[in-house]
Amino acid sequence: MKPGDVFNWLDQGPVILLKRVQIYDPIRATDLDEEGMMYEDWPSEPGWLIKILLTGEYLEVHDETLREIE
Repeated sequence: MKPGDVFNWLDQGPVILLKRVQIYDPIRATDLDEEGMMYEDWPSEPGWLIKILLTGEYLEVHDETLREIE
């Protein structure tokens, strides 16, 4: 996978991969310790910034939600 590749995303049709991103997990404020949490400690997964070709929307998505176009 590289920027410029076209994949299918879920049932939304074709998307273009724009760049690699880190997708940070949601954390409730009550789960943070008193000193807070730095970004390097925040749980995250690699993903992609995509552009949905049919709607023009930009989204950050997880790798496992992308499928090669057959």
